[in-house]
Amino acid sequence: GGAGETSVRGGCFGGGRSRREEGRGEGEMKLAGGLCLLFVGFWILVWVFAFGPKWLGTVGGSAAARRVVDMQFAWLAAAYYLFHSKDKAFSLKDVKDAVHTDLKDPKLVTKTIVFIRHGESCWNEMFNRGFGPGFLFRVARGLLLELHRMTLGDSLFVDSPLGDRGEKEALDVCRYLRSQSAQEGSRSLPPQSALARSLSLARELQCGESEGTRIVTSNLRRSMNTVALALQDRLERTGEKVEVLSCLQEISSNVDTISLSTPGGVQQIMGGRLSCLDAEKCFNPKGNKGNKKPSQRGLERIREFVRWTFSQEETKIVVSGHSLYFRWFFRMHLPHGLQHVAKKKKISNGGVVAFDLVQDSEGRTMILPASITSVYLGFAK
Repeated sequence: GGAGETSVRGGCFGGGRSRREEGRGEGEMKLAGGLCLLFVGFWILVWVFAFGPKWLGTVGGSAAARRVVDMQFAWLAAAYYLFHSKDKAFSLKDVKDAVHTDLKDPKLVTKTIVFIRHGESCWNEMFNRGFGPGFLFRVARGLLLELHRMTLGDSLFVDSPLGDRGEKEALDVCRYLRSQSAQEGSRSLPPQSALARSLSLARELQCGESEGTRIVTSNLRRSMNTVALALQDRLERTGEKVEVLSCLQEISSNVDTISLSTPGGVQQIMGGRLSCLDAEKCFNPKGNKGNKKPSQRGLERIREFVRWTFSQEETKIVVSGHSLYFRWFFRMHLPHGLQHVAKKKKISNGGVVAFDLVQDSEGRTMILPASITSVYLGFAK
């Protein structure tokens, strides 16, 4: 009898707990459903104000609401790319150039390439500073700011612009180049030394002329902002326009690597200090073919840039771009068996690194390892 009583009591107690769990589950479902309805209702309201009737008092629709709708489509495109991208679907097995380049070819062509990595972006600020207590605050703040930016037709996440620290890093490059142009300290150094080459390259970046040099950038705002700030003295003095090349777009599936520019155009809002910049006066967007496609691999864009480089008459190409793109470029074009920091480490935020890129008569391309020179900051520790 006692055992039966215990069994009955246990059964009743277990049934009560199950009902509480069911009640809690129903409450959570109602809360989730309510949030979904609130979310859907909010976006319906946005669409109504964007394309609604005249009695709303916004004849032709609200301009801010229309911009929010446009940004919804930009977000959808970025989200689709995030889940369908094949940008990283390649390996060094696909690349044999650096193994077979004929360095004794009498028709060997040499180009000097200068990589300038962009400063810290708003995306980097949110996601690359660790996942401690401040992470949730940074993301929550970013999401709130994103809602405001969307009313302006802008975004902190998609085509993320430079943040405050990133702008300072770009300006630090400018200050360093100014300081080097004001002194002639390398005259006492052996001309073939790494330091002499580094200082010479810094002065050429600051004081050089447009003849013999092309300055290019990816079609992402953080890269465009960086070169406009870092080389502002030179660009103002020479009147050079920075060429936008979509083949320099970062190698990643993240939404911050999707450009808000249109093919053959530039972004309407550059963000930060350059929000009021007339981008069409600073940039030449003819080389911007639009966003990378989900089916395209980053390898293809790197090869396209190499073809473009060796089709130009100029011997020096200054490139403002991105860490993963640059690191893959080094991995592809340095001898495969060579251990080098450029293959493992990213260029520092606002860092400047130069090297010689050679191509033989068969079109095979290689970086000369001894030519890799840190001009400013170099590679991250």
